[in-house]
Amino acid sequence: MREVKSGDPSDRPGWVDQVDNPYLHGIHAPTVHETTAFDLPAEGEIPADLCGAYVRNGPNQVFPPSNLYHWFDGDGMVHAVTFRDGRASYRSRFVSTAGLADEIAERRAVWPGVMGPFDFDLPRHYLKDTANTDIIYHGGDLLALWYLCGEPYRLDPLTLETRGTADFGGKRTTSVSAHPKVDERTGELVYFTLGEFEPPYMTYGVVSKDGDLVHEVPIDLPGARAPHDLTITENFSILHDLPFFHDPKVLREHRYRVARFHRDIPSRFGVVPRRGGTDEVRWFEFEPGYVLHMVNAWEEGDWIVMDGCFQPDPTIQRRPEEGELASMLGYLRIRAHLHRWEMNLRTGETRETPLDDLNVEFCLPDTDLYGVKTRYSYHQHIPEGCYTVEFHSLVKYDHEDGRRTRYDYEPGWFASESPFARRLGGSAEDDGYVVTIMTNARSFESESWIFDAREIERGPICRVKLPSRVPTGFHAKWIPGDRLFGADAGRALEAAR
Repeated sequence: MREVKSGDPSDRPGWVDQVDNPYLHGIHAPTVHETTAFDLPAEGEIPADLCGAYVRNGPNQVFPPSNLYHWFDGDGMVHAVTFRDGRASYRSRFVSTAGLADEIAERRAVWPGVMGPFDFDLPRHYLKDTANTDIIYHGGDLLALWYLCGEPYRLDPLTLETRGTADFGGKRTTSVSAHPKVDERTGELVYFTLGEFEPPYMTYGVVSKDGDLVHEVPIDLPGARAPHDLTITENFSILHDLPFFHDPKVLREHRYRVARFHRDIPSRFGVVPRRGGTDEVRWFEFEPGYVLHMVNAWEEGDWIVMDGCFQPDPTIQRRPEEGELASMLGYLRIRAHLHRWEMNLRTGETRETPLDDLNVEFCLPDTDLYGVKTRYSYHQHIPEGCYTVEFHSLVKYDHEDGRRTRYDYEPGWFASESPFARRLGGSAEDDGYVVTIMTNARSFESESWIFDAREIERGPICRVKLPSRVPTGFHAKWIPGDRLFGADAGRALEAAR
């Protein structure tokens, strides 16, 4: 491990200068080190009632890519900013995946990236499972997860050291989706996995609070699909079947994944009881489109209400002047807005309503409230047509009255996904903070910004200086302090040192 200072140009691999790719430069450039630091300096006062950890996953490419690099290809690295008693510490650690271990042994990139062409003779999968996408807390572990469904890698929630993979009581035989949901009322983890070439094209499962696989069933789909998320309510799970997917024949014959939007196929959501069987799934049809991330879902009488970020037209927008990178950059031009879907379990009736027209994604409610009605959510505004994926504003939605409040980040600063952190003793749904990691495109400094969740438009109430640059990444979660430190928080924190 090597410590560096913020903005130190030596904190990125030397080989990146030889690769012309926007996702290997600027705010996206990988780092070459893991860092641990305590008692971080801050501009403003760290709230004494902020206790827990902001953890974020993201891509951090270790070796020069063997082909065209895609933002999704980088090796998983988890960053954590931990708060307690008005103090903050920082850690970053690579997720020690099997693929990264193989490449370290060979001292080169073995797997081609998402842009292909693929080698089906490589071990485990034709793409490297980087575990770089999401990070959740379940059963005393952080789980690092991959967007194409992969191994759930267990991390120590304090040290971030990799503990191996979760085997769900020795019963897991499949991969796990990028965005499983944890129901904090029951402790259950709900997930799906996908099949690419033969049925079942989806498998749905439930893991107990103790980490045992307690339910798993195949789900009937008409073919290979590419859903990214799922949703839960108190009694049901909602599975996604959306008309934006690749052709397995093209994948096998040409060794490329080519996603296409099928405008003549409706979006479908399958409602299944939490531990329901294959024959208990009820499918509801809506307008064609795609959804990367849902906010939340809940039950209101006979209705299920579900809010998320809807892309009415996910067609890839290629620009000829971008040359060989046009497909990658076009695929990452997100055009999404807040949307509501409603399904009546008694009559089969459906309703859907656009809730706003602002281009937003990477949306989070208070994740402790997944499955019950929530009023607020926190999103990132992504200006349409950006050259790379950049988060320009923090947006808070009130799902009851439709209002939104917004804070535009200072020029040159770009955010990460921003979860809600309930203050100690907080009661109301937005009684707390919103926490994120920011990186400056000019100075390459990184900071953790803390917002008052009730007044995000005021800007950050505290800016914690991080000891090294954090590349922009994917998903983040807030882990409350009681799950990290238990009853004897002081001793746990000292053990982590």
